[in-house]
Amino acid sequence: MKIVVAEQRSVHKSAATAPRLRRAGWKEPRLLLGLLLVAASIVGIVFLVNAMDERTGVYVAKTDITLGEPITDTNTEVVQVQLGESLRHYLPAADGAMDGVRANTYIGAGQLIAQDFITRSELGSRRPINIDLPVDLSPAITPGSRVDVWIAQREPGSATYGTPELLANLMEVSARSERAAGLVGQRGVNLELLVEPDHLEPLLQALANESRIIVVYNPAGDSR
Repeated sequence: MKIVVAEQRSVHKSAATAPRLRRAGWKEPRLLLGLLLVAASIVGIVFLVNAMDERTGVYVAKTDITLGEPITDTNTEVVQVQLGESLRHYLPAADGAMDGVRANTYIGAGQLIAQDFITRSELGSRRPINIDLPVDLSPAITPGSRVDVWIAQREPGSATYGTPELLANLMEVSARSERAAGLVGQRGVNLELLVEPDHLEPLLQALANESRIIVVYNPAGDSR
């Protein structure tokens, strides 16, 4: 009986002295090494993505900009775009890029400001002329679109008109507004056209002589 007890005590003593497994702490070298590798991998991915991002800041119209209006921080904002080689055709977001710059055409809100849209002169060569037209004017004619302008001269001493003759192709529309009915109850549309000097005099003569001015939408202008 004593021998059996001694063996049991020996077994209990061995079990009591068996080594215990320890949890890895924050200072464990292998854990720290793993964390460093993960962090380095994340930093490398971020660096690679940033290196591949070739976007550049350019100006975009925040509001509608009319002919001759200065290009400023008030009517523009900066957007990041990736345009490749065509980037040179747009106004870059750089110091001094907007100094003395005015719109040389109508620029709609949300449009990137192309170099062709701006000038550093007062108004360029074109002048805005307003004309009143019938209410059934094509809805495709909007600011920024191009139209062909025809003039039918009024016959002297009568209410009839001659054959329409083409005044200009691809004349640009800078503004459009609906004209409410007046005392005679007629509604209509007022268009502002950007007129080159060569076409300015005949158009003004047509307005003064109450000739019929016909404006036709030209879809070819959409590709300009």
